[in-house]
Amino acid sequence: MPLSPESEAAPSPIPASARQVAPNAAGARMLGKSYRELLRLELIRAIEHAEVGLEVEVPLLRERIESLDASKRFSPALFAGFSRLADAFRDEKSEAVLDALQWLCTLSKKEILDARFRFGSILEERWEDPFIAEIRKPPTDRHRDGETELRALLETDLSVVDAVYSDALRLIEEADEDMHAEISQYVTRFKLFQGGGVAAVSSPRVFGAVFLRLPSDSTPLGPYLIEHMVHETSHLALNALMAHDPLLQNPHEIHAAPIRPDPRPLYQVLHGTFVLARNQRVLERLAQDRPEEFPLGQSFEGSAEAYARGLETLEEHGVWTEAGSAFFETFDPPA
Repeated sequence: MPLSPESEAAPSPIPASARQVAPNAAGARMLGKSYRELLRLELIRAIEHAEVGLEVEVPLLRERIESLDASKRFSPALFAGFSRLADAFRDEKSEAVLDALQWLCTLSKKEILDARFRFGSILEERWEDPFIAEIRKPPTDRHRDGETELRALLETDLSVVDAVYSDALRLIEEADEDMHAEISQYVTRFKLFQGGGVAAVSSPRVFGAVFLRLPSDSTPLGPYLIEHMVHETSHLALNALMAHDPLLQNPHEIHAAPIRPDPRPLYQVLHGTFVLARNQRVLERLAQDRPEEFPLGQSFEGSAEAYARGLETLEEHGVWTEAGSAFFETFDPPA
């Protein structure tokens, strides 16, 4: 999560248990803590830079950030505030830097550490507004198929969905304790919406939040939630890992993607292949334990084929860092 190309915050060593494709509970705890410490260091540096460059003082904000304990999970609000500040520095707009600092100044330490899990509609918390507005812009780098529609659920009764979500989490824990531990480590918000153009979104800009479209009535809700929980948590895990090491030396080269029909930057190919590997792992275990509830059909076969395509692209075109090469070796060969 570098603030700028001149970032001087030193990444922590990547724990060996996190340098692998398979989820690992201990690795997730260590990587999550290291990722939060990296954010804390970057924010301190950004505040110092603003104080010197703009001749302002924000001692209370600096004190709050310096006193943060990275062993505790942070709210997505802090990541949103950092993203806003980083964007302002990138655009070299002093007013925007001051605006971002002001927004961060309004965050109490209690708000920063508000990582209690929440399940509900989008736009229930103020830090969401800029991110939702960004996702809605047509088109975006993330969603190139046209306008995305995200509608808040207002007073919709979500008790049934909440109960299915809790059951889905239980099933994931039964099938894969390490994957469940990653969800518990990385996900602090589950935000639902109605609309189209995108099914689910997660981002380092609001790290910890997963945004998910409610499916149609014909879609079985339990398997839908399981698939997207594993998928988006895996994106967050890989984002945290790549904040410490880019893994790829050629991340922006365009090549065939495993999931989408149009070519994508290689780092997106890596993300796609990574989440496919995790989804296959969980679904295979669920199918083994509960074959009638989770039969492996054409959808799973298509996922396996996409995984094989992604691996082939990465093997042929990936130029890896030292850590990236070791990480790539932990992918299972295609079935």
